[in-house]
Amino acid sequence: MRLSLRQLLLGSLRRQLMVGMALVVLLMMLLLMWELAQRQHSEVKIRQTEQATTMAESIALSSSVWVASRDLSGLQEIVDSAAAFPDIRYVIVLDRRGQVLAHSDAARLGQYMNDLPEEPNTQTLQDASTLLDLVSPVMLDARHLGWVRIGMGRTQFNTQVERMLQSGLWYLASSIALIGLFASITGLYFTRRLNAISKVADAVQAGDTGRRVDIKGSDEAARLAQEFNAMLDTLQQREQELVQSRDALRIAATAFESNDVMFVCDADWRILQVNSAFQRVTGYLPEEAIGKAPRDLMGSGIQTQEFYEVMNESIRSNGSWQGEVWDRRKNGETYPAWTTITAVRSESGDVTHYVANLSDFSARKAAENEIKTLVYFDSLTMLPNRRMLMGRLETAMHAALSTGHLGALLFVDLDDFKTLNDTLGHHQGDILLQQVANRLQSCVREADTVARLGGDEFVVMLEGLSKDVAEASTQAEAVAGKVMQALNQPYDLGTLTRSSTPSVGITVFGKHQESLDEPLKRADLAMYQAKAAGRNTSRLFDPKTQAAVTLRADLEAALRTALEEEQFVLYLQPQISEDVRVTGAEALIRWQHPTRGLVMPGEFIAVAEDCGMIVPIGNWVLNTACKQLALWASQPAFAHMTIAVNVSAKQFHQHDFVEQVLDALSRHGAQASGLKIEITESMLIANVDDVIVRMEELQHHGVGFAMDDFGTGYSSLTYLKRLPLDVLKIDQSFVRDVLVDTNDAAIANMIVALANSMGLSVIAEGVETVEQMQYLARHGCHAYQGYLFSRPVPAERFETSLADFLRPLQPAETITQV
Repeated sequence: MRLSLRQLLLGSLRRQLMVGMALVVLLMMLLLMWELAQRQHSEVKIRQTEQATTMAESIALSSSVWVASRDLSGLQEIVDSAAAFPDIRYVIVLDRRGQVLAHSDAARLGQYMNDLPEEPNTQTLQDASTLLDLVSPVMLDARHLGWVRIGMGRTQFNTQVERMLQSGLWYLASSIALIGLFASITGLYFTRRLNAISKVADAVQAGDTGRRVDIKGSDEAARLAQEFNAMLDTLQQREQELVQSRDALRIAATAFESNDVMFVCDADWRILQVNSAFQRVTGYLPEEAIGKAPRDLMGSGIQTQEFYEVMNESIRSNGSWQGEVWDRRKNGETYPAWTTITAVRSESGDVTHYVANLSDFSARKAAENEIKTLVYFDSLTMLPNRRMLMGRLETAMHAALSTGHLGALLFVDLDDFKTLNDTLGHHQGDILLQQVANRLQSCVREADTVARLGGDEFVVMLEGLSKDVAEASTQAEAVAGKVMQALNQPYDLGTLTRSSTPSVGITVFGKHQESLDEPLKRADLAMYQAKAAGRNTSRLFDPKTQAAVTLRADLEAALRTALEEEQFVLYLQPQISEDVRVTGAEALIRWQHPTRGLVMPGEFIAVAEDCGMIVPIGNWVLNTACKQLALWASQPAFAHMTIAVNVSAKQFHQHDFVEQVLDALSRHGAQASGLKIEITESMLIANVDDVIVRMEELQHHGVGFAMDDFGTGYSSLTYLKRLPLDVLKIDQSFVRDVLVDTNDAAIANMIVALANSMGLSVIAEGVETVEQMQYLARHGCHAYQGYLFSRPVPAERFETSLADFLRPLQPAETITQV
């Protein structure tokens, strides 16, 4: 029979005591369980986040070298090893742009992720009830190379919380049952013991988890106290297990298996754990290594005590150290290892472990040395080759400018070596070249350089000569005399004895700033002067030629200054249509020199082509034209106009030319349809297929193309049909005499007919008279550009002169009446 609430509360004292005590204990136990659950829930969550962070940072540190070298297989091994840990959903290594380099899911390789943070710090991207997603930057020598991204599930976390709650609820239910039973037997006795339990509960809630209920006996109250204590013991044991699990995961995440040697030491540098690669690389079994100090076990004795002191100081200050260490295998062999050591700290900041990663790169180092020999030395004579010579020449030129002591180059070429080589055979020729190399080295100081450029060409570089040009020239000529005397001696070629003479060109460098190639060009020119003088002699570079070279060098330097100081100006020459409209303009560069005034492109474009400045100058023109297009877009009178930009072959064949054009349009907000790129027929000679691919890609974005100076160059109709052109331009050389030269007239007419047959527009350049314009109009050319309408003018003047440009077309009937 059910009891009413009034009967339950106002019935017998036993019942009231039972209900009252049950309610009180229930409330206290719930509060206790809630407090412990909240604390452990928070702590478990924090520990799991720390574990994931430690693992991500460890993987980032371990994979930095692999990311830098783009060793995708090594990165994949690291990712696969890390993905094997419990509750790991995914492990990803990305480069700085967000491209996936390694992924625990192979199907995701090569994809991009765009939700990475901007700053290279370890950050949590998602902290949900089922997933923890965080990233850690991959750094090498303070350079941000990429990211490590780890997704860790909350399965174990939620399971532990559920078990804890189930256990707590079970103990709670048991406790309530025991308390109810005890209350039904005695009130006062139970109340006194309940207070004891309550006090312990309060202490545990306050943080004193070591307190326990001290009640003797075997009755219900004693059993309740024992169960309560057992519950606290269980919770405390679970907490200790979580701490141990965190430490184990932290160590495992740092010292996971990989192809590199990895081992873990305690705070006293005693080895605790090694991976499988340790035995393979060092030769030591795990039991031989555990308990030993790494330096005692593998130290080669090559590093000094100071080296290890610096290493330890870096670990104390920065938490890690990496560098090259020479270690010793069990068999006594020493080998270079790229070593990374990381300190693992407790929550209080104390070092608890050291994790070391050793990458044996002895084979790589040997290969690098071999490659260096092949790259920087001539295989026949073992002299420095051109690449090494140019590197040393660059250093010598900087030193000469700094100290004032000049240097010199001697360009040595053997006279008639080809005849000797063809007559005696290449083997005998190689022996002679080797003897020439030895003799040249005997003529110079150890600090000087003797290099072989190839064939029978050698270069001697002298450093630390006099500060005076004349005296330095005399010193260089003296060395040239020794070279002449040494190389004029007979050569013993085994069964044969042959003579060979040299021609030597001499030049001095270091008096002023110049490009790296200039001294070599001068020495080469002086060598040909020696050959022209009868051979078997030496010649100092002609000062008159030197002056011309210096002038050219000054012009190159001035071009660089002009680009840096924005001395270039964009001029525009209008393009006119027969229907009395300015349809656009051609962009032309001018140089506003601070002392020479306005310099025309004919005076500096050729030099820019030779010295490589044509590419940055071309980029300046492209960007300035796009900026002008963007300004016109907001003006109704100019919004329809296009700007044609001439592009050099060197600029067009840059590997990122398409990206340069699209970037210029995007940066300035210009419409691609307003940009016309003018190419020349000379571009087609190198690689027409590559030209077509680039043109089609840009045309896909709306950029137009015109063939400039058509008919003056390659003029292959086969290639012309394949090119995605919009416009053919009749060169001004045909337009100039179109009224008096039948050949020029025929060519102009042919270009117009060809353009019409291919569906292309045509524009005539260099139109200077109304008669020329009228003739072209009668034969189907309806767009013009030339001095008849305007010379090239600055952009500001262009915008105010539209009516002046159209004046030659007024009245419009003039054209149709002729």
